[in-house]
Formats: sequence, structure tokens, C-alpha cells
Amino acid sequence: MEEVQLKVLGMACAGCQAAVETALRSLDGVFSAEVDLEAKTARVSYDPAKLARTDLQEAIEKAGYKIG
Repeated sequence: MEEVQLKVLGMACAGCQAAVETALRSLDGVFSAEVDLEAKTARVSYDPAKLARTDLQEAIEKAGYKIG
């Protein structure tokens, strides 16, 4: 298991926070995803044998947000 913290740009409300968490948690290999709206960060625990950091970034971008 690895843990990474990503800077997420473009979040403005609780709905944004939920959208990013849902996008990350939907990936096979993600154990947990917690988004801090105020800090604009996402902390993700995942299985590096199933996912790469770029997969996490792509999921966030597909949800409509940018990585900082």
C-alpha cells in the first residue's frame, strides 16, 4: 500500500469534494480517499500493483478538476 497527497485545483464546495472522493474511490486498487476542501488536497491510499499515480490524476481530471 502507498499513500500519496495530491493538490486538487478547482474545488469550491462540498459537492466538488464529494465528486473527487467518488472518482478516486471508484478505482480498483484504492483503499481510501479523503479530500480536504480547505487545503485543496486529496490523500489517497492505494495498491501500486494495480494503479499508478497517473491513474489517480486521470480520475481527478475526468471528474473535472486539475492537479496542482
